[in-house]
Amino acid sequence: MFQPRMLFRQEGTPDMISKTVLAALSATLIASACATAQDAPAAPQITMGNGEANMIQIEGMTRAEGVTHFSEVRVDDGEVSAFRGDSVALTFPQVVIEKPGFLVLHPVMDGRPNGDVVSGFAYLDAGTNEDVTIRLDTPADAGRMFLVMLHSDVDNDRVLDFVFVEDGINVEDTAVFEGTHMIAHIFAVPE
Repeated sequence: MFQPRMLFRQEGTPDMISKTVLAALSATLIASACATAQDAPAAPQITMGNGEANMIQIEGMTRAEGVTHFSEVRVDDGEVSAFRGDSVALTFPQVVIEKPGFLVLHPVMDGRPNGDVVSGFAYLDAGTNEDVTIRLDTPADAGRMFLVMLHSDVDNDRVLDFVFVEDGINVEDTAVFEGTHMIAHIFAVPE
């Protein structure tokens, strides 16, 4: 329970803060907090692109259709569905990553990258990786938009651990940042 402190003592007054003094102090603290909040710099915003130690070369990326034929069968609550098709491969000319990790593709849906869905990925050794190819078993027609980004192989097992918890926070092989700069690009699939 709140115990008021004595500010002054006069004969015949209780040893506690009067309501008027308490109200004046509260108003001063609130005004001070508002002024401090207005004076505080804005929180840094996350940006995307290449960094100093990590980089994805988008220019010169190529697309190849019919790389392999694949089929997939899914069972969901007793419902069975099958899918057959040709895969598409996207090849990035050069990717640099400071520590081992992955080049990961996320689809752009309704105008925004959907970080809950992984469309494809490729393992990367630390350093410079040439001609990194990601095979997609989902449509990747020319002009379709994707987000390509780097993820660290946090546990060094060469397996993309892409586990989400509440509020979509990735808690396993996390995105690669340099400060508030996420190493990522949004791009359109070339012809």
